[in-house]
Amino acid sequence: MDFNALLEPLINFFSHGIGAVIAQIGQFLYGLLYPSNAEAAHIITEAGK
Repeated sequence: MDFNALLEPLINFFSHGIGAVIAQIGQFLYGLLYPSNAEAAHIITEAGK
């Protein structure tokens, strides 16, 4: 199976024209939903227990 033959059209689509716009929107949404400087997960405990 030639992965280059499978990926080349996809890479070309997301490199030019409307595909590039879609890729930029996707990158923006990913950065908005999953910020790189987010705090680590921690367990919230109730006060007094």
